[in-house]
Amino acid sequence: MELFGTPNTSGRFRADDGVGRLSEATLHLSASEMLKLSEFLAKCARETREFDLWDHEHFADFLRLSDNAYDGPDLIVHVA
Repeated sequence: MELFGTPNTSGRFRADDGVGRLSEATLHLSASEMLKLSEFLAKCARETREFDLWDHEHFADFLRLSDNAYDGPDLIVHVA
């Protein structure tokens, strides 16, 4: 998996952690990674409905459950 992004030129960022907004993101994934990502997003959506205090989840952690050797980039899903 590879992640690419185009910065948003407005200069807006989250003050609490300094993460900058992207105007575009590209996920370069294999078919199996796409399926894993869809499973991960569905899991996150279910958990946000079940747990009021659900905050965020890391895709890399989810991938490591089935592949301990995963050492690639991470996607973090944060509840809006």
